[in-house]
Order: sequence, then C-alpha cells, then structure tokens
Amino acid sequence: MPESEAEEKLALLPVLLKIWNAPENLKYLSYTLIPFASELVQVWLENHKRLGGRYFCALDEQNSILGIMIVKEDPLEGFEIYGLGVLPEHKGRGIGRMLVEQAAIVAESHGFRDIKALVFVDNTAMLCLLLTSGYMPVSMEHHKRSDGADAIWLKKVFA
Repeated sequence: MPESEAEEKLALLPVLLKIWNAPENLKYLSYTLIPFASELVQVWLENHKRLGGRYFCALDEQNSILGIMIVKEDPLEGFEIYGLGVLPEHKGRGIGRMLVEQAAIVAESHGFRDIKALVFVDNTAMLCLLLTSGYMPVSMEHHKRSDGADAIWLKKVFA
C-alpha cells in the first residue's frame, strides 16, 4: 500500500501525517524536527515506487490503519527500514514488532542478505525493538538531527 490505487493513497495520507507529526514521534522521524507538510507526503506517495519505497500498514479488523512502515529497496544500497510509526493510542500492542518482522520476511524473500535501519540514539523504544529482533549496531553518525542527536545504524543479517 499504496501501490497504484488513488483511494489507498488518500486513506494513507492523513494517518501518515498524524503518526509522523505526533509530538511523541516527530523527533524520531524527522531530521529537521519540522512537522511534515501534507504536500511533501503527497509527493512521497506519488513517487514511492520510482524511488524504491514501499509502505506497509498494520490494520485492525475494520481495516483502519494502526501503524505504518516505510522501507526502501535498492539493488545496490540494500533493504532499509526508512521509517516506522504507530498511532500513539495503539503503542505498546506489538504493532511495531509485527511491522519489523514483516520487513525481514519481505527483504529475505526478495533475495537481500540483510536489512538495516538508522535510529536516533534517544529513540530507546525502537532501539530496544530492533535489538531484541536480532539487529546489531554497525556504525554511528554524529549530529544527524538538527538538535545534534546522533544516530545508530543497525543491521540484521539473514542466515
């Protein structure tokens, strides 16, 4: 989602904006700490396939979106979790873990040998999630976010 259907993109846009711009999520998903504009996210959705991006959504029984994960697949750069967020009212229910597990399944099934993610050092929930899911720290980037926060690259290698 959204592969090509306009209604899927329309359904995804407001939820993605709500998740990415939630105060408790923004600092972990934005390099600039500036809220994401609707126009920018619309460009992402329109161009995601050309740029190697894919969106995965966790849905409830009524097909309402609870969480979104963006991954990037590139034959040269590899498979990367580019962003993951859960609606604040649904955090702590294992939705993030299910999305991370799905990313590994997709990456491995597409022939990738590993999967990587860049996480800000103050995002302890995501760091714990990835570390307990078999990811290992591989490098660090200093002063990655506009407030000076560092970021850690983690990687999970498939057997």
